Amino acid sequence: MDDEADGLGSGGRQLFDEMSLEADSYELTSLIIETCRVKDRLDLCHRVLTGEKALWMRLVPSRGDSTVLEVRIDAAAAEARQLLTVYRQMLTDIKRRRADDVDPGAGGYDNPLDDL
Repeated sequence: MDDEADGLGSGGRQLFDEMSLEADSYELTSLIIETCRVKDRLDLCHRVLTGEKALWMRLVPSRGDSTVLEVRIDAAAAEARQLLTVYRQMLTDIKRRRADDVDPGAGGYDNPLDDL
């Protein structure tokens, strides 16, 4: 297990295990880790959008007035759309970098992103 990937959630951890290769450069490994973090954020947005009330709304003091409470509702749908765009771009970048790293004369290796 990579020390930098220790803080990942279950979805991010699974993605990291599927995508990372021992031969990956540090640059590619860090991109994979960030992609896995985005995956974890998308998983959290999904939980928010599917109704885990404690995740999408909270009571907070109104502008410093502790006697008045405001209900804060997160914009999870908009955030999920933005994260999904970033996630797709990151996966595409990883796939491109993997293709660039393969030496055509050496037979290459199986790219876990080929099925995307």
